[in-house]
Amino acid sequence: MTKQSFATALMTMVGAAVFAVSLPAAPVHAEEGALTKAWNSTRQGTEKAWDKTKTGTDRAWDKTKVDTDKVWDKTRTGTEKVWDKTKSGTEKAWDKTKTGTTDAAHDVGRWGERTGQKIGNTSTAVGHDIRNGFTDDDKK
Repeated sequence: MTKQSFATALMTMVGAAVFAVSLPAAPVHAEEGALTKAWNSTRQGTEKAWDKTKTGTDRAWDKTKVDTDKVWDKTRTGTEKVWDKTKSGTEKAWDKTKTGTTDAAHDVGRWGERTGQKIGNTSTAVGHDIRNGFTDDDKK
């Protein structure tokens, strides 16, 4: 091999090496572009999913709030009606108890009077009968 052919071969190899080193740079840039696109796509998809979740959560919360208010209103109204019925029933029961107690007290008082009259009449009649038994009087 001559010096000239050796120099030509060396230059060819250096040129090939430079060429070879320059080739991977293009795919790396292409990969960076693909990674950037993938990242942007993932980020945008995540943002859209988050927005949908947030919107759905807001709607669900609003519906729950409205439905809870409706249930509370029904509960409050029902409780008021039940309380009014209980109060009314208690007042009626108390009035009946009061009237019954008063009537019973009056009856006891009248019973004492009636019993006293009957005892008084009975003692007079018994006394009269006893007297008649000891005397010959037919006076009754």
